[in-house]
Amino acid sequence: MTMQARYVVIPAFPQERERLPRRVGVACEVGTGYDLYDTHDKIRLSLNLPTRAEADYQCASRNSQAGADGSQRVGHG
Repeated sequence: MTMQARYVVIPAFPQERERLPRRVGVACEVGTGYDLYDTHDKIRLSLNLPTRAEADYQCASRNSQAGADGSQRVGHG
């Protein structure tokens, strides 16, 4: 059985929300950059990393630290 990674990369939210009148429709602006999501604590870490490579590096670093102290163990044995 494979273990789920504690931290995963997700697209960032826009820093400022666009204000549109309701009659115009739904804003479809996408944020630039990437954040991390903590699957253990169920929270978004708003780091707003500019590139996917930097986000992947941060994710791998945090996952290796989480695995070192044993807090990453999830699943059924």
